[in-house]
Parts: sequence; C-alpha cells; structure tokens
Amino acid sequence: MARKIPEEFIEEVRQKTNIVDIIEPYVQLKKAGRNLFGLCPFHEERTPSFSVSEEKQIFHCFSCGRGGNVFKFLMEMENLSFPEAVEKVADFAGIALPKSYQAAANSDRNSQATELKQDYQATQELYHHILLKTVAGETALKYLQQRQLSEATIKHFQIGYAPNDNKTLVNFFQTQKKDYAELNRSGLFSSDDSGNLYDRFRNRVIFPITDQSGNTVAFSGRMLQAPPADQPLAKYLNSPETEIFNKGQTLFNLAAAKKAIRQSGKVILFEGFMDVISAYQAGVLNGVASMGTSLTQQQLYILNRLTKKIVICYDGDQPGIQAAQRALKLLKTTDFEVEIVVIPNGQDPDEFIKAQGAAAFQKLVDHKSLTPTAFMIQYLSQQYDLNNDADKVDFLNGALDYIVQVQSPVEQELYLNQLAQRLKISLAALQQELADKKKTQKILQPVADYGQPAAEVKSQPNHDLEYSQLDNVEKSERNLLNIIFHFPEVINIVDTYPNFKFVHQSYQDIFDCWLRCSLTQPQLRVAQFVDLVPDNLRELVITIEMLERPGDYSSAEVQDYIMNIIHYEQQKQLQEYQAQIKQAAQIGDAKRELQLTMKLISLRKKLEAHDI
Repeated sequence: MARKIPEEFIEEVRQKTNIVDIIEPYVQLKKAGRNLFGLCPFHEERTPSFSVSEEKQIFHCFSCGRGGNVFKFLMEMENLSFPEAVEKVADFAGIALPKSYQAAANSDRNSQATELKQDYQATQELYHHILLKTVAGETALKYLQQRQLSEATIKHFQIGYAPNDNKTLVNFFQTQKKDYAELNRSGLFSSDDSGNLYDRFRNRVIFPITDQSGNTVAFSGRMLQAPPADQPLAKYLNSPETEIFNKGQTLFNLAAAKKAIRQSGKVILFEGFMDVISAYQAGVLNGVASMGTSLTQQQLYILNRLTKKIVICYDGDQPGIQAAQRALKLLKTTDFEVEIVVIPNGQDPDEFIKAQGAAAFQKLVDHKSLTPTAFMIQYLSQQYDLNNDADKVDFLNGALDYIVQVQSPVEQELYLNQLAQRLKISLAALQQELADKKKTQKILQPVADYGQPAAEVKSQPNHDLEYSQLDNVEKSERNLLNIIFHFPEVINIVDTYPNFKFVHQSYQDIFDCWLRCSLTQPQLRVAQFVDLVPDNLRELVITIEMLERPGDYSSAEVQDYIMNIIHYEQQKQLQEYQAQIKQAAQIGDAKRELQLTMKLISLRKKLEAHDI
C-alpha cells in the first residue's frame, strides 16, 4: 500500500534547500532589488518577468502568473507529481528518504509520463549493454571505434546498439509484464495492421536524447551500412513525438552541457549529434545540436535562459553555410551575441577534428569566429569571380549594403579595410562609396543588429501595474493577508471584529485555509502553505506574498484595512446615493433629492463613527 511522505520530512527538505539552486540550471537569474529575475521557463518572453525570492523561497511569473515553492517549480518544469518532486529535491540536497516511505500514487498524467521515462531509461541501458558487452554489438562497436570514439565518450553519451531483430525490445518488456497500451504509445515500437508490436530501431547505433533534466526521452538511430537500392531508408531515424518528447523544444546534449555553458558564458550550436560528440571528445563541452531539423524559436528561448552568447558551428559545405544563414535570420529577433565559425575546406566539425586534431578545433572555435556581418560578406564573396571586374563591382555593392547598416564606426572601418586589401581598392574610395549609400539607403533593420529591434526594447515591466488597478477594498484584502502571513498575531486583531468577512470569496478562502493549516503547523510559512492551499488559489497566494511591503506593520494600518473591507458595501451604497442625487437634480425632483441627501448624510455619520 502506498504511503504518504511524512510532513516533517517534506518540511526538512524545504528548509535545507535553496530554491535558487534548483531553478538556476533552468533559468539565468540576475539580481534586481530584493529578488532575482530571468526569462520565464513556462512561456516565451523578451523582458524578464520571472521572479525568484530567495528570502521567501518562492517563485512567481508576473506575466503568466505561475508561482509556487521549490516543489511546485519542478512539478511544472518536469511534469512531476508532488512526491516525485520532493524525492528529486531531497536527492539534490543529499537527504535520504524515510525507509518507511513508498511513493504515493501519481495522477494518471504524471504516472504515464513517469512510466515512459522509465521505459526509455531501461531501453537505453539495454542498448548500451548490447553495444559494449555482447557479440551482437561488436560490429557497431567497431564502427564507433573507426569513428575514433573512445570508450569513455561512448559511456558518457550512453551510446548503444539496437540489434537487427524486430523483437528484441518487445521480448525485453514482455518479461517485465508491461502494459500493451503503455508500450504502444511509447514511440519505441511500430505495429502492423493487427496491432502486433515490432521494434522501431533495428541494426542501428542508438544515441539517447535527454530532456533538460537529463532524463532519456527519445532516441536517434544511425544506420551502420547503406540499405539496398530497392529499400531506401533514412540514415538517421528519430523517435516520434510523445508526451515526453517534442523535437522542436529539445536540444541534444543540453542537460550535460549546461554547466559548461554557464562557465564559458556561451553555447556552441552544431548541426548533428556526431559533431557534438566529437567536439566533446576534443574538449569542447558546451556544444548542443537541434534535432535534425531547422533551429526553432523554442530552442533559442531555452538557450536564452542559460546564456546570451551563441556560436554557430555548422558544416563548412554549401548546405551548412545556408543553414547558418537561416539560423542568423532567426537570431535577429533575439538578444543573443552571435558569432559564426566556418569550418574550412567544406568539412564538418567531426571531419575537421579527425584531420587537424582537438587543439586546432579548440583554437578555431575560440579564436577564429566571425561576426554575422563578416560571415555574410564572406558568404557573398563565394558567389562571385573576384578576378572579373563586373563581378567585383557587384560583390562590392552587396558587401557595402551589409556594412552600411553596421552601427559602430570602428567596425565599419574594419570591414572597409578588409575590402580595400582584398579588392585592391583605396580605403578613401570605399569610404566615399559608403557615405553615398548612407545618403540614399533607407535603413529598415540593421543587418548587424542581431539583438532585439529597437522598437521592442522595453524597460523592466511595472510589476505593480495590476495592483495599482485594483480598487481600494481589494488592495486592503491583499495587504491584510500579506501581513497575516508574516505576523500571525494579527489574527487576534481580526478576531475583535466578530462580523468580519472578506468581500471577495477567494481571499476569504485563503484566510480560512491559512487558519486551518496554522492549527497543525504553528510555524507556517508561505513556501509551505502553497503546498496545502487548493490549486485554484495558489497563484493568488504567491501574488499576495510577492507584494513589496515594509518589514513591519502598525495596528492602525491593520485596522484601516479591516474597516475598508467591512465598509465596502456601505461605500458602494454611498456611491449609489450620490449618483441618484445627481440624477434627481438633473430632472428637478427636489423632494427626492432631499430624501437621498438625508440618507447619504446618515450613512456617512455611521461610517465615521464606525457604527456599522
């Protein structure tokens, strides 16, 4: 029978864990005032609105409204159940789970996702074992050794081999009595018209693909040899998308590269898995690759939360150069600092490393990168015969079209000097030509500005905007609850008003829930309370807790909030009287105007005397 995690253990884990340490691997945080801010991991944005309070141990996005404590973050980020999130945080903090504990039953959605991750992990271990420990894997192992991959690299990436048999994985899971529906939706199998399952990957080297937390969620299988001419097959076969795998939101090697990306301050973007693996073996540890498709906005957004500098290192052949161009167009809408490494002689990174060695590749990546403008000029030059005067003029005009839109005069002069030397034209003539272009060309979008367009650059959002739009009574409700969260004795003041009740039901529900939880948790804190409050109230609790308030309160302040709440209905009645008096005056009904005025005066006196 499943057991609940003991509450005292949950609280121990919460108190011994800093929420910042859990969130930072996912979001690049920067100090701003009392809190830390970054780009929200739950939706796309350009101005950071995701706030983390180290003091309060909670997070809150002022844009999408998501918020909670350290457990809630992992539940949202990794699709975990509450017990799974507690276990993961406990493991991070080095706190052993109670021996008597058994994981509580998950919700259907969470248990299905967890089951799929477990299936992929088991499959990864099986394929890795087959590659390294069985006769069936010898051919694939020799292939990888011919590609100059060391055993350490193979183990690091957990590379495996799927045998040339369509029932290896089917039989493996049948011995574990796995549910058919679970296997059928896993993406690990194909099926015939009768519903019989067959291994999706056969006679392929298997590269595990992980999510941002390092969980295996998909595979890419590479053929060992070319297929027969009458049976064309793709060189690479990827897992289909499932509830745990979205290729447009996944980057190969991201989980393993996060630490190196943060340490180096940049990410190296490759085209393929083997380029990432070869680069890793060559000592370049901050490399990732998109999933066999064009780079996506979602992938860039994920990287943008980790670093502001991206180095494109695609293949040096024509398709690779064109892919780099497409990536640059996508990067124009971001605030990345962008550099491009062009692999010489049309090679890909893997080929260059084998030919020139690890040291030469590290030097190329660290010291031979180009700016986007320099890359575009170099790419443009390949389209012309620069020994032909007509081609030379066309190339020059095209190059100046890029340079004219560079904002820095120093950078402009650098490119002009390079052109002057290359084309054997005087620098003065190029400067005059550039000046003429500046006069005649309307600059729509700076080609060299691969950051955020000027019109979209925004200052830090006004996180008080929503609060400022609230009416007086709702401001009072939020402030009163915020004080109660931090000063429990304030409840005694509230109790002196026997008829007190919050105007809005959601605030009353939060208040009632806080009172109930306080009975069993005398030292109740908001970071703990968010696990106990109903889901529909959690975001509001976080919003209240994130209010910027003084560190203390006065009894008079509390009483003012209480009176504002109590007198809300009477204030509404006053406003109605005032509107009715105005209407009576407009139609000349003096008798009704007098009656309403007397009522208004009477109500005001009662309010002033607190006699209501």
